[in-house]
Amino acid sequence: MNLRLKPIQPVRLKEQAVRQIRRLIQDGALRPGDRLPSERQLSAQFQISRGTVREALQLLEAIGLLEIRQGEGAFVRATPGDTDGLRREWRDWVLRHRERVLELLEVREGLEAFVAELAAKRQGADGLTQMEEAVEQMAAGSDGPDIAVLVDADLLFHDGLARCAGNAVLRDLASTLGRQLVPERAAVFDTPGRPARSVLEHRQIYEAVRSGDPHAAHAAVRRHIASVRADMEAHLLQRPRYGGGSPP
Repeated sequence: MNLRLKPIQPVRLKEQAVRQIRRLIQDGALRPGDRLPSERQLSAQFQISRGTVREALQLLEAIGLLEIRQGEGAFVRATPGDTDGLRREWRDWVLRHRERVLELLEVREGLEAFVAELAAKRQGADGLTQMEEAVEQMAAGSDGPDIAVLVDADLLFHDGLARCAGNAVLRDLASTLGRQLVPERAAVFDTPGRPARSVLEHRQIYEAVRSGDPHAAHAAVRRHIASVRADMEAHLLQRPRYGGGSPP
């Protein structure tokens, strides 16, 4: 398969890989059922590591665009234009895992508020840079919105927050929670007004950490999680009516 892929610049590598693969699916160069080039081939064409390629494919699988088959590779499962189908999958996932999702949000609220306090005290430089880039990526993804980019930016931000805290165990725990809630994140970002609210709330967390105020950082995370839960309860924890909307 001879796909027209461009080399990726060394900034936000996974985001750019996600965008290019999504565009190929959206433009019809890759159709449902098509097999993507191997990780090795994608790595060579994108000029990024295979690990970054794998992360991009896993994110696209988590939101429903790809299916990764063990020993066979990654296959296109849906198109970004299949708005209703993808929305239905995200929301049905939240409904099926309702109690688990609410419990995980409770854990996130306590864990990440503590992480934010440590981050404000320690201010790991690499983590701060990652948080700032994630907020910029989220702002760019909110135009549309581009759900895949928004989910990636959200995961990037909270990983950066944990990096700021300088505790590898907390970072591993936060990462584990983040991977479990990717469909929930997609569903929440697809609710009215959520992308703009998330940009504002994440920027407030970043500013509190950057200013070295642990109390403000703690409070900003608590407000953010409460806001996410409120949107979820208002729009997702009841049987939805599908129709209309923007593609992921």
